Amino acid sequence: MSALQVHLCHLKAVSVALTLGLAALAPLPALAWSHQGHMATGAIAHDTLATRDARTIATIVAIMDAHPDKVRFDGHLAGLSGEARMRKLFQYMARWPDDIRETAYDRPEDHYHGQIVSGATALTFKVGTADAAFARHVATLRDPKTKPADKAVALCWLFHIVGDMHQPLHAGHRLSWRFPFTDRLGTIAWVKRSAGEAPVDFHQLWDAALDLPGADPAGAESIAASLRGVAMRPDQERLAPDGFARLFSESRGLARDLAYAPETLTATRDPAAAPKLSPAYVRRMQGVARFRVAQAGRRLGDFLAQVVR
Repeated sequence: MSALQVHLCHLKAVSVALTLGLAALAPLPALAWSHQGHMATGAIAHDTLATRDARTIATIVAIMDAHPDKVRFDGHLAGLSGEARMRKLFQYMARWPDDIRETAYDRPEDHYHGQIVSGATALTFKVGTADAAFARHVATLRDPKTKPADKAVALCWLFHIVGDMHQPLHAGHRLSWRFPFTDRLGTIAWVKRSAGEAPVDFHQLWDAALDLPGADPAGAESIAASLRGVAMRPDQERLAPDGFARLFSESRGLARDLAYAPETLTATRDPAAAPKLSPAYVRRMQGVARFRVAQAGRRLGDFLAQVVR
């Protein structure tokens, strides 16, 4: 074996070892949008279908009667009837995969599909299985032999994954000397939203970008109401059944170009040393979050009209 071949074999071994090390440090369990954000996407999806394809709402309600975790939903919907009950059902469907963390239904890696977008971007491996989960659940819905209970679970996961993948930090993260095994989708990188606030991990900062004080249901309703006037082109409201790659590409670009702006590269592994973000960055983040949550809800409605039968 020549010296060059030996060198190339060594480089390959280093690359494999690094990849295995990074895979072993997969991102910590992370929400994408808070409960309020996910519930807002469910409300917006319902409202979108109510004006465009109300029959799909009725079909979804019928499918959800067979959900294996129906008792949980019934508890949330107690005392409601008619359209109010259906709309609230959509909201809790959107957050269900977060509500069942650490249960038999949980699939932690189905919440994200991330790639390095800051730092060592030459490494192109991806983490997370949201792409495969999305395709699997679409196939489940389209299979006429699928049991209603399995369709109900698939629906909840699709509600949630569509919301998840509109959050930039579910598609991109950072690998650098400070974070040699990535910042795990921002979950171990600490910042402060303002000088007077407690440190927060970078991922949670984005998750809670639109959060309002008080109970989640009321906050979700207020968020959904505030997003009704968000303007977007008709093509930005559509999501094809095979549209996962589009979601990933959009959020990866936002993570690269906006989330990991130069000032956020000062984020630290030590909460006590967390740097303060500028008001301008926080405003940009909130603007993107407003558009992406509104877009997730409208796209979800469009998507459901295509895949639910």
